[in-house]
Amino acid sequence: MEIEIFSLSDYAVDNNGKLSVIGTFDTIFTHQVPTIHPSFYVAVKFRVANSEAGQHEFQIRGLTPDGKEIATIKAIGEVRPNANTGYSSTNIVVPFYNMKMDKLGKYCFEFYYDGEFRSGLSLHLVQLPIELNKAA
Repeated sequence: MEIEIFSLSDYAVDNNGKLSVIGTFDTIFTHQVPTIHPSFYVAVKFRVANSEAGQHEFQIRGLTPDGKEIATIKAIGEVRPNANTGYSSTNIVVPFYNMKMDKLGKYCFEFYYDGEFRSGLSLHLVQLPIELNKAA
C-alpha cells in the first residue's frame, strides 16, 4: 500500500474515483482561543497492489496539541483489483465541520491501514497578533 495524497484542504470530493482537492493548508490563524473552524476536509488517495485486494480497515484520528483524541473515523471497505493495471486506487474524503480548537499548537491527523500507522499530518493553530489602531 502506498499513499499518494494525504492532505488537509478547504474542500475535497471523490467523483467516481477522481479526487479533487482544493486549497491545501497546514496552518490556521486565529485572533483568539478557543476558536471554531467552520469546515475543512482530510483527503487520502492510496494505491493497493492487486495481490493485496480484499477487505481492509481504514482509520483517521485527530489529536489535540496535548495528545487528546478529538475525532476518530473508522471504516471497513473492499478494495477490488483493477484488471487494467497491477493496482487499485482508493480515495477517502472526511469532512470536519465546526471543529472547536481550545489550544494553540500542533493538531495531528493520522492515517491507519489495517490497524497500522501509515502517515500523519500537522495542523498548526497560530494566534494572530492584536493589531493596534494607528493614528493618522
